[in-house]
Amino acid sequence: MLITFEGIDGSGKTTQAKKLYEFLNSIGKPASLYRDPGSTPLAEEIRRIILNYQMDSTTELLLFASARSSLVWERIFPDLRDGKIVIVDRFIDSTTAYQGYGREINLGTVNILNHIATRGRKPDITFILNVSLETALERLKKAGKSTRFEDPEFLKKVRSAFILIHKQEKERKIYLIDGERDEEEVFEDIKSIVKLHLFY
Repeated sequence: MLITFEGIDGSGKTTQAKKLYEFLNSIGKPASLYRDPGSTPLAEEIRRIILNYQMDSTTELLLFASARSSLVWERIFPDLRDGKIVIVDRFIDSTTAYQGYGREINLGTVNILNHIATRGRKPDITFILNVSLETALERLKKAGKSTRFEDPEFLKKVRSAFILIHKQEKERKIYLIDGERDEEEVFEDIKSIVKLHLFY
């Protein structure tokens, strides 16, 4: 099973992905946790380049796709074959939201690259953590995090894109989760949904 966590920076997705990873392993369900981009030597190097260099939107898109391809081939596919539950902090929906809607790259191009990088493998469950722009920016400020992806106007477009993805992709199991609440309350919702898919 492949479970992905999505949302704008400051939404709490990384915290919730880690909590789910720890919970699943604690109940005897082997799980792995990865971040995208990252989690392989090549993908981590690409991540460093993306965060530290200014570049045009197409170059950025291609680098994200390359990092994801490495992650899928070297980590995700082997773990799925071994019967593990794979949890990924960001995946294809982030590329659609950030590069497709945010950078305004043709969505057909984005979808093709997502398909190539993942070899057509879509998540079994996707959680989109939804918070207001104000909440996200406040959390990022407190955490001292700042990259070129945190521009308020850009994040506003990306946040709207995630909500649109949830509405449009009805064939997938995408859950829009209210991330404004206490993290334990949020996790109870996520845990209940995952248990429903695992045990029923």
